[in-house]
Parts: sequence; C-alpha cells; structure tokens
Amino acid sequence: MTRDESLLSALLASDRSTLDLVVATGLTERVCRYGLHHLIGVDYVWSPARGRYRLTGRGRAIATEIIPDAGQPAEASGMAPAPTQREAEEPRRRLFGRQR
Repeated sequence: MTRDESLLSALLASDRSTLDLVVATGLTERVCRYGLHHLIGVDYVWSPARGRYRLTGRGRAIATEIIPDAGQPAEASGMAPAPTQREAEEPRRRLFGRQR
C-alpha cells in the first residue's frame, strides 16, 4: 500500500490528527506531513482545524474506489498492527520531546 493509500485508508474511519495518523499508518511524522500536503493539493483531504485532517467528498470517493478494505479502519485492514501502549506513546515523545 502506498503512502497516500495508507493515509486515505486511515482517514476513512474519522477525522484524525497528525499523531493519530502516525500511529495508525506506521509512517513517520515527516512522511505523514508530506503525504497530507500532497493530498490537500489534489483536493482529497482538507484541514478543518490546525493539525486535524478530514477527507473531502472527492477523497472519500477515490479512497473507497482504490482501497480494497475501504469500509474498515486502517488497523482492522491489516495495514498496521494495533500498537502497544509504549508504541502509541513513542510518536508523542518524538513530537514533543521527553515526557516527565
């Protein structure tokens, strides 16, 4: 599955933050941001608030067309295993520094 397909699949379930997308897709933060920038440019994704992302009507149509398990969330489609608690916290540590 390509970067863009991974992001579209993760966004099918609901609006997501960058951190949510990192955890759901297994991509790095930088790769997620570049992918989101590209998807916004082609009008598949838009940002209703800073750091939150949502599929447009066009994005939802293309996602359901090209992704085989389009009705399922990214975790259920086998794209990325469900993270452990420590793995889920790891991107937050990278984004915001050491948590005390």
